[in-house]
Amino acid sequence: MTLETPINPYAPSLTTLPNGATLLNAPSASRNVGVFLIVRAGSRDETRETSGLAHYLEHMFFKGTARRPTTLQISREIDRLGANTNAYTDTEEVAYYAEGPATALDELTDIITDMLTRPLFAAEEVERERNVVLQELSARLSDPEGWIWDRLGTVTFGGDQPMAWSAAGFPAVIEKASRDQLLDYHTSFYAPESMCLTIAGGASLTTDRAAELLADVPTAKPRPRVPAVWGQGERYTCNVRAVTDQEEPQIRLVFAVPGIPATDSDRTALSVMTHILGGGMSSRLFHTVRERNGLAYSIFSHHEGFEDTGVFVISTGTRPKDARKATELSFAEFRGLADTPVPEDELSATKSAMIGRLLRSTETAISLGRFFGGRWRAGLPMEAPDSRAEAISKVTAEQVQAAAQRIAAGISEVRLAFVGPEDQGAELLEATGA
Repeated sequence: MTLETPINPYAPSLTTLPNGATLLNAPSASRNVGVFLIVRAGSRDETRETSGLAHYLEHMFFKGTARRPTTLQISREIDRLGANTNAYTDTEEVAYYAEGPATALDELTDIITDMLTRPLFAAEEVERERNVVLQELSARLSDPEGWIWDRLGTVTFGGDQPMAWSAAGFPAVIEKASRDQLLDYHTSFYAPESMCLTIAGGASLTTDRAAELLADVPTAKPRPRVPAVWGQGERYTCNVRAVTDQEEPQIRLVFAVPGIPATDSDRTALSVMTHILGGGMSSRLFHTVRERNGLAYSIFSHHEGFEDTGVFVISTGTRPKDARKATELSFAEFRGLADTPVPEDELSATKSAMIGRLLRSTETAISLGRFFGGRWRAGLPMEAPDSRAEAISKVTAEQVQAAAQRIAAGISEVRLAFVGPEDQGAELLEATGA
């Protein structure tokens, strides 16, 4: 008697549509559905003359289509379905998404694809939204945290390369952008081969329907990317902001060293190492810098992988007088992971925490859609969250140490972005031991 391997009803499936776009169905046991349309094109695919148009387009797609002429009509349709929608622009992608009842799948996909296929870009809306986009940029830069992450690229990569620029764009480009320029950019930026319509949750989309919905998207071709080169700018950037007598002085800072690409074979071990170092309240950074020394309220480490590079960061906020000590302690813990294998009990607890967070964070339909859409964008295998959990569970102490050694080898290339009441950049870079 031969036993047949049971078919997994929740396995993701990929289909290439006639125009080159991708349909990704990722079913789950949910009464909701997430529609996540991701385009493998972001701020690093812009030029100095167009930096910010991807972000501007993101706003304009919600301002009316040939079939839905006004923002109000789009929002009323979304609200009537009991759904919500949003979008974002990032370094290597733009994405548009909606989440609602599984029974509303066809209406939600129709709205999202209509926005990208037949936008009106009405002249009065272009002018009205211009100020909204500029105000978003202004609000981001007025916030210390927003300023740091917006400007980190100027020191990690620097020079006249797109990886150094903010994903939000240059205000000077937004201020001068014309309707014709937006129309031209729409047709040249959105390549079907770089587009994936991800459907996650309690409903799936047929290939024929997906082909129909995406038949009229622009027919651009994917753009070749400028290779990223680390450290072409200054070693640090700072924003000095005075404080009043009624305020507690603080320095918000982010240190960055070269990371690894998103598809690198060490990516899972690095994710475990990153969590051990600064991934939660039991992490080494949190325990040493906050609990044992009381130097910070929040401290964490993070790694962001891109197509051809990566950025590993340590971020915290502390009193200016404590910044050097916090930096010394943080980099001592960082080097400690490279020098000594992590104990088995700490490794086991970390992997358990990571798996729990992963499974919780992909529980909703839209979070699952974003999970799979993000993996497609990065060129990663279409592993389900359970498969990713299994991969995490198999990481060894030796692999964690090897990943730590690989990243710590780049400390000599450390870069820093910070906001504080005085310029402490040279002192803090020295405190890293680079």
